[in-house]
Formats: sequence, structure tokens, C-alpha cells
Amino acid sequence: MTPIESALVKAAVAGAAIALVLFKTKHLSRADMGLVRPVRLPLTFGIMLLYFGWMLGTNALLGWRGPWDWTPWLAAPLLAGFLGPIAEELIFRGWFFALLKPKVGVAATLLLTSAGWALLHYDYSWAVIGVILVDGLLLGLARLTSRSVWPPIAMHIIYNLYAIW
Repeated sequence: MTPIESALVKAAVAGAAIALVLFKTKHLSRADMGLVRPVRLPLTFGIMLLYFGWMLGTNALLGWRGPWDWTPWLAAPLLAGFLGPIAEELIFRGWFFALLKPKVGVAATLLLTSAGWALLHYDYSWAVIGVILVDGLLLGLARLTSRSVWPPIAMHIIYNLYAIW
């Protein structure tokens, strides 16, 4: 499969995931998934700053941005920059977060969604998966404090765009 074909398959999967979460999740309300709640900005803004500091600091220390071949992602920047992060955040910080929080509590929800999301990136080194685990915790904190999935989506988009360019 060529890099373009691979990117198209991934885009189709991301698009299907977005549609599934947005239109076929009948047992959870849009508010439960953080899609329509107003964002609480002050604390969320602080977590966003911490997240971007983490992004820049871990890259400076670990160099996680390279030396991978970003050709497939650069061939499909819409997927890497937007569709992938939107799909992942709707699934992990939207759907899974809403399902788990009432059943297992906040701490377990943050840990489970972060660990699941980090393991989704199994093709990276363990050090990078560790960075992604902490990324997930920060994204989860942004979801928790804002009561909305939109700040984690924005944070994830910016992170991915930084990673590939």
C-alpha cells in the first residue's frame, strides 16, 4: 500500500469513527460527551499552557518529532492534523470518558482513557508512548475542567500539526 493509499484508508476510518460517535451514540447525550457544554476557560487555559509546555519540553528532551518518515502524514495533512485528532478525542475524551466517569470515577477514567489512547500508538517507542500517556492525562484534565471535548480536540490538533511540521 502506498503512503497515499494508507492515508486514505486512515482518513476513511477516522471519518467513520467521527460519524459513529456523533450520530450513533444514543445512550449518551451530546452534553454527556462534552459536545454542547459551555467551556470553563480560566483553569482550562492553564492546562492548555501546561500541555504546550509539556509538548515543547518533551520534544527538546526526547526528540520525539523525529527521525520518523512523516511522508504519509505530510501527504494527508488533513488526516494527521485534523481528522485523526477529532476522531481520537471524540472516542477517548468524549465517548469513553462519558461512559467510564459515572462507573469508575474521575481518577480511573483519566487513567483508563489515557492508557487506552497511549496504547493506540503502539508503533512508537516506549519512551514516546510514555509521553503520549501523559499527553492523554493532560487532555483528560482539560476535558474534566472544561466540561467540554472541544479544548482537548483543539489541543490535540495543535500537537499533531507541531509533530509533523
